[in-house]
Amino acid sequence: MTSTHRYPNAESHERLRRSARDLIDHGVPPRGSGGTLSVDALQLLYERASTPESAADARKLLHELQTYQVELDLLYEQLQANEQEISEDLAHYRALFEQAPAPYLVIASDGGIIEGNQAAGALFGEFNTALAGKALSTLLAPGQGATIETLLRTSAEHGTARGSVELPDHRWVTVHARAAADNDGVLIILTEATTDSARF
Repeated sequence: MTSTHRYPNAESHERLRRSARDLIDHGVPPRGSGGTLSVDALQLLYERASTPESAADARKLLHELQTYQVELDLLYEQLQANEQEISEDLAHYRALFEQAPAPYLVIASDGGIIEGNQAAGALFGEFNTALAGKALSTLLAPGQGATIETLLRTSAEHGTARGSVELPDHRWVTVHARAAADNDGVLIILTEATTDSARF
């Protein structure tokens, strides 16, 4: 679902220019999304077109301006399409996060919860929207803060970390921590710990 339409170089710009000229040659008028000529510019074009010596140059300039206008319209349409595609991608991945069956948390480096999904809210007996801003250690059994700190530090240094923590009701969960690619928090997935995996 990634967009492939960009105009970063001369070759792409030339394709854009050809598309604009094709539209003009087929009688497609500019839609005006990218901007319009000022009154002064139109007056100048009219004056030049009215003078036999400069009429040819005026027509050439007008055609060039029309081409630029259509280019801007095409770019504007592509920007709108890209924005729509990004919005759809974001909504798709947001839904995957929110509705995942396993509890997901995004944790800041200081152990504070940035956000959690619905399964995380159910695990801790709260609405997932109420988790943001709380320290993860406050939702665990006493004495588990040091384990969380170790997991966060290890994931920051090595990319991933794994360990187990105890909940207030004496259940144990396995913590799978992965540092975000942009270093903006740590993704934590919580799964029920087996007897063998409980504790480090």
